[in-house]
Amino acid sequence: MNTKNTKTAVIILLLIANIYFIYNIISLKISSENISPEMIDDAVNILEKKGFIVDRNIIPGKIPANWIYEGEYMQNRFADIVKSFSGVSDEEIVGDMFGPSGTSYTAGEYKFMFSEKEKKDNKDNADFFKISIMDIKYGDPEKGFAKLEEETQRDMELLAEKGINENQKGDIKKVEKTIKNFIKKYQNQDIKLGFEMIGFKEDRYRNCECVLLNQTADGLLIDSHTAYIEIQDGNVKYFYGNWYFGKLLVVAKRMPLFDSVNILFKCWETDGSIVQGEKLEKMNMEYNVSHQDAENFNLTPSWQLVFESGRKLSYDMISGNKKIKS
Repeated sequence: MNTKNTKTAVIILLLIANIYFIYNIISLKISSENISPEMIDDAVNILEKKGFIVDRNIIPGKIPANWIYEGEYMQNRFADIVKSFSGVSDEEIVGDMFGPSGTSYTAGEYKFMFSEKEKKDNKDNADFFKISIMDIKYGDPEKGFAKLEEETQRDMELLAEKGINENQKGDIKKVEKTIKNFIKKYQNQDIKLGFEMIGFKEDRYRNCECVLLNQTADGLLIDSHTAYIEIQDGNVKYFYGNWYFGKLLVVAKRMPLFDSVNILFKCWETDGSIVQGEKLEKMNMEYNVSHQDAENFNLTPSWQLVFESGRKLSYDMISGNKKIKS
């Protein structure tokens, strides 16, 4: 009996068994994390018959598994933010105004404004919290904060429409690094928070770069958390917007969430009369902000649907309910 050949055959059989076992594990993992192509095709055909036009290529096939987070806005964090960006001590911080419209400070080379506003009409994403950081020498001392805010809101709208041109991507790498270094001055920023540049232009008249950012959590855009930035000579001179500087706490373990196909049917069930005859152009995951009270908020994973007409609808992944936007 050829023992060597027998051992070789046994090893080959074991390798084949292991490969088959690994293949089955991978296949099971893929099928448990992804929607089957057949399910997507069936959904597209059913919706098309109802008058809801969806290109199957834009439907994400991966089953979502995102966390729900909680954050908190606390006034005692304002001083930490001021010290981090200005580099001064408590004794050098000057409180300029305290009132219902917000709190402002002067520290080092910067002027800080923390604006807190009451929610209106029970809308979760109302203008609730804004932060403004400006280099004192860069700003116009004759302009009040309200006037400056009005002009900035207009600039933000223009940048959102302009977006980022493909030809600009090489030019903005340096700008992106400048912004990262600026935000990192606040060392208690949660590692899960980041940003994505969604608008950019060079203002040659004022010799600065104007940037529109969207804050992210786990790489997903946070709806309503945007900031406008002006950079001059490689330094951030003005930062304004809804932005969260702080930690995120997990408030719920990962749970079954509405996937892309089921949310499309939920959209038809809820807003069939609105999307009738509309063509869906994009389908993205995002985080929506839900305010619990004056200091606490939740980040809830949601689906954003963007239609050919420019209409945008957002649906909570947990309940499937439509997000009411202000």
